[in-house]
Amino acid sequence: MRLRGLAALALVAAVPVLAGCSSTPAGSAFTRDVAWVATSASVTLPGKGVTPVHLAAQKVGKQVVLGSLPSALAYTAGEAGLLVVTQGDDTLHEVDPATHRVVHIAGVGVEPDAVAVVPGGSGDKGIALVANLDSNTVTPVDLGTWRPGPAIPVGNEPVAIAVSGEGTAFVADFGSNQVTPIDVNTMQAGAPITVGPGPQTLAVAGSEVLVGNFTNSTLTSIDVSTLRAGPTVPLPLNPTGIAVAPSGATAYVCGGAGVVPVSLTALGPDLGTKIALPGIAQGIALDATGNTAWVTQQAGTLVPVTLATGGVGKPIHLGGHPSAIVIGAG
Repeated sequence: MRLRGLAALALVAAVPVLAGCSSTPAGSAFTRDVAWVATSASVTLPGKGVTPVHLAAQKVGKQVVLGSLPSALAYTAGEAGLLVVTQGDDTLHEVDPATHRVVHIAGVGVEPDAVAVVPGGSGDKGIALVANLDSNTVTPVDLGTWRPGPAIPVGNEPVAIAVSGEGTAFVADFGSNQVTPIDVNTMQAGAPITVGPGPQTLAVAGSEVLVGNFTNSTLTSIDVSTLRAGPTVPLPLNPTGIAVAPSGATAYVCGGAGVVPVSLTALGPDLGTKIALPGIAQGIALDATGNTAWVTQQAGTLVPVTLATGGVGKPIHLGGHPSAIVIGAG
């Protein structure tokens, strides 16, 4: 198992930071008030599950046990299911957010490190795209049948996926310093796009894909239509996660012991003042209003950040090494 940076940074929520989701499924006791966090996601503390946190009450729920080394999370359409990939056993799981039970399992490639959902599949239930760090592939899994399709070759060490509204999935290839576009209609990879060294995290913001380059602390934007990379913008931190506000006007990049707001203007990204955190950030997600960022910290905590003021709230102790995070039904 290869590690990068201060911890298992391949485990950081790459795609799986949801700033805006659809309605909560019937039967769920909470309405977009639950953060699901992959905890104990490291080689030294491998862990076997994901933990729900009820945000309004700041109450930690019972961990859902599944495979080894949970590394990434995403919701299916309508938040009907929570997808979890586990690096230790090369598996994709679906957890029912209402019952907290594992309802589906499928084998994927070696060391799955990111997951995203695109339209299609049997019964229009969607297709999960799973990036496999050690296979240098993306595995499509039909969520109607739970059968994996042929692996799609990408660059070296794919660690993140983001999906645009124009039918393209973008895969961050950490070891190749590039992003590979995939046509989700044909499941064919296109020509790789060169970005900064060590692309670690991705997020779609309107007509752009934002790429956080860990190795040289920069942000690169890619035009969704032309598939061309724009200028590289220096960051005051090594990016490990990106969350985009519901308006699409601002992105929040976490890394190191901070979060930096990035205004997405017509002239290009404009950085705001860095917000200091009490610990090393791993992943980030915004609540339903877009007013609060929830940041997982390497030391075993989840911390709220009030974005309007930059105020940092009291950390919630989870234990282990919290990494990937999504907010929605639970």
